[in-house]
Amino acid sequence: MGKIFPIPSLQTEKLFRKRISFRGQPVSKGDILLNDNFPRILTLLRKENGVTQKQAAAALGVSQALLSHYENGIRECGLDFVVRAAEYYGVSCDYLLGRTPTPTGSANKDGKTSAAGKHDALLRAVRMLLSMADRIGCEKLSREVEGYLTASVYRLFRKLYRVHPRNESGFFTIPEPRAELKARCRIEETATETEILVRDSCGEKLMTAAQRENGLLTTDILISDYGEDGSAMLLLVREEEEALK
Repeated sequence: MGKIFPIPSLQTEKLFRKRISFRGQPVSKGDILLNDNFPRILTLLRKENGVTQKQAAAALGVSQALLSHYENGIRECGLDFVVRAAEYYGVSCDYLLGRTPTPTGSANKDGKTSAAGKHDALLRAVRMLLSMADRIGCEKLSREVEGYLTASVYRLFRKLYRVHPRNESGFFTIPEPRAELKARCRIEETATETEILVRDSCGEKLMTAAQRENGLLTTDILISDYGEDGSAMLLLVREEEEALK
């Protein structure tokens, strides 16, 4: 566990100052209604560091029973415990609360992930996708996923390259209209091929039962098997779905 001194963000401190109710019951002063991420991340950090619940409880100055309640989402904790836990595990308070995908990152004033945090989360999420495709063990599926991501990056790069009028015109060998159409076709082609593989749309059974079993994914598996990349994907999905509402 790293010896850092995590400083709660202003929004985190404001949340802890509120006196609220939990499941219809009053919450003690200094407590907060935490989201579902906190118990999961608290448990994951302990397991990742190879610490027993008894050892962690002693180090954090609480009973094992109380720590068990925190890890299972039965009891709510105060800001002082969050700070101690964050310091003990070497992460930021915002990460422990599930407000940022990076262990040492912090959320902005709106409680959203900062721009730098989003960039890091996106890179981690992409890495998680590639890892998941490789884990499934279907070579064709891995190729299609790589093809989709490569064509998407290429297409976006060409668009950003055009921002400055003096950027070298001969940088690309394929003219703009053709490149845009070909890249879009490539993206659609790889997405379609992925869909055919995943759904077995053509009845070709290109993926074995064992490969499909390798694709089993729950929130626990996402976090335990993919670590920070899995956490980044989980938060990315939640923020994007919130934006799409």
